[in-house]
Amino acid sequence: MRVNRVLHALVLAGCAAAVARPDRLWSPIRSEIDSVAFDDSLSSLADPFTPSIDDTFSSQIDGKIYSLRGLRREEGEMERGQTLDQVLRRAGLEAREAQAFTQALRAVFDPRRARTGDKYELLVDGRGRLSQFVYRRGPMEIYRADALPEGEGAGWKVERVLVPIEHREVEVAGRISDSLYASFLEAGGDADLVMAFVELFSWDVDFSRETREGDQFRVICDRLFVDGEPVGNGRIFAARYQGVRGTHTALYYRSKSVEGYFDPEGRSIRKSFLRSPLKFTRVSSSFNKARLHPILDIVRPHNGVDYAASAGTPVRSVADGTLIDAGWRGGAGKAVTIRHARGYETSYNHLSRFGSGARAGARVKQGDVIGFVGETGLATGPHLDFRVKKNGVWVDPQKEKYVAGDPIPPREREAYRALLQKWLQRLDSIVSPVQVARKETP
Repeated sequence: MRVNRVLHALVLAGCAAAVARPDRLWSPIRSEIDSVAFDDSLSSLADPFTPSIDDTFSSQIDGKIYSLRGLRREEGEMERGQTLDQVLRRAGLEAREAQAFTQALRAVFDPRRARTGDKYELLVDGRGRLSQFVYRRGPMEIYRADALPEGEGAGWKVERVLVPIEHREVEVAGRISDSLYASFLEAGGDADLVMAFVELFSWDVDFSRETREGDQFRVICDRLFVDGEPVGNGRIFAARYQGVRGTHTALYYRSKSVEGYFDPEGRSIRKSFLRSPLKFTRVSSSFNKARLHPILDIVRPHNGVDYAASAGTPVRSVADGTLIDAGWRGGAGKAVTIRHARGYETSYNHLSRFGSGARAGARVKQGDVIGFVGETGLATGPHLDFRVKKNGVWVDPQKEKYVAGDPIPPREREAYRALLQKWLQRLDSIVSPVQVARKETP
């Protein structure tokens, strides 16, 4: 009878190990197991028990198997200011071994990238040596290291774990009744999708001043799932924004010769200039040749647009160019000036500090952070004074029309039109009427 119970426990333990942690089936870790302890431990596992919420059968199996193999398991989360070396030393590793392991881990993961909240799990053998290490930066970024068997030389097998990711096409639609951000969340989107949507239409829509109650948005995108749980978003396939400046539609198209987002006419969505250097804010003062200065109390031209924003808000370069000046400029405070193609020049004033690498002569790309909102110089509060020159003359950034990117090549128009009809039909068929996203009032 006792033999049957032991065999039953062996089978049950093996199944649980294979289902819960299939990686154990190929783990190279070896250890000698005492036969008496082995028999007693499996007998205790076969006895009836009622696990509590925090002491499940799976966790008991885990603990017994680790114990039988002479391993001690530890897990936790990275704390603020903590290093992987400190985690390993606290687990009992000697300084030399901890240093050797972190050096080996660099082949797949730089320990300096460890951040607060990352999860780790490690196994230490009876001699106090590291046998296995698993590091999780998120559901899709997992790293693992296994100690090599003694016959294969000292060291570790390190790798990034390939996580099975499920892709699903999802549709998000809504009507603005508060802010674009809040409305997106109410309609089933998330913060990442809002930012991607804003980036997509940032060449045509200034979301800081052109969003109105009643504006509509529709998005079809790729959403990523791991073990049935959403973990992020992939590419936007098609999107539409209907607002004060009309209807804007963007479709993703890729071929051997071209890739990007295009409108229904096949024109590139990407322009040479972004509509705004800030993603989410509001215009507090527009371009005006006869504005009453709020501090000097005199009438003088305001050759730019003021964007009210919190101190520290990232400021983006609106186009590719060369940074020609970054420093203190009198009443403009800390300021950056960038020269662009086709005779354009942009200025970003009243910054609190400059972006990394913001120095004269540096090349910048559209969207690069070149500074942060502040209130240096003659300013009544934190804001960005953004200005544009064209051939030496100040122009209104909100009215200037910029050159678009290359359109769909003529030889691919037919293929694009076929894809266009597919996505337009999908956009039109999203829940009608669209959801109304409202902010609850107390």
